[in-house]
Amino acid sequence: MRKSWRFMMPLLQNNVFQSNTTQVVYDKYLVKKRSRNFMKKLLTTTLLTALMLSLAACGSSADTTDLSDQVITRSTDTEETVEDETVGEAETEETVEDETEEASTVDESEPFYFEYEGVVIMPGEAFDASALPTADSVYTVASCAIEGDDNVYNYTTFEVTAFDDGTGEVVYSIYFIDPNITTPEGLALGDSLSRVEELYGTNYAEDGTAVIYTRGETQLSIILQNEIVVSIEYLLVL
Repeated sequence: MRKSWRFMMPLLQNNVFQSNTTQVVYDKYLVKKRSRNFMKKLLTTTLLTALMLSLAACGSSADTTDLSDQVITRSTDTEETVEDETVGEAETEETVEDETEEASTVDESEPFYFEYEGVVIMPGEAFDASALPTADSVYTVASCAIEGDDNVYNYTTFEVTAFDDGTGEVVYSIYFIDPNITTPEGLALGDSLSRVEELYGTNYAEDGTAVIYTRGETQLSIILQNEIVVSIEYLLVL
């Protein structure tokens, strides 16, 4: 038995040595494998990080492009606004010039007259009552044109005062009663002084609260109260 044990000892020691050697080899294998896995993970992480940075850079570029587009759009809008304002100012200047031209083209040599239902009534001209609708009333007043009386024809919305010069009746004045009638130029009772000046200009004489325009032997007398027209009357200059 002792011999057999001694005989077996070298074999056992050889087995133990081989077992230890195998374990060492296996451990080295595991270390290499883990190292490879770690490198793979590290490489994968690096690639993912680079990809994310690339995408972020693309996003920044897109955002920058969008902002650039917005700046260009706002710049274009600003230019259009400035252009519109310039056009608006030019149109305003043209309007002012047109109004000035209209005001300057008023013919002050043409006598004043009133027109009703196609019939022209002018101070100093013959008055034909039959050419107008029947007057609501006719009455007489002391004449300002001649010695004697004038006839006053009331047509509800206006009155015509006429005198007899020996050859027939002549119009002395036309007086507005109703704000629904207007002068041929468009002036009515209740209009403003600015409207008066717009239609007839500023070449007028002032008499108290009245502004008086004169053309030839005719006058347009407009009485104002707080710069509002309260009286319109055409008159013959005597």
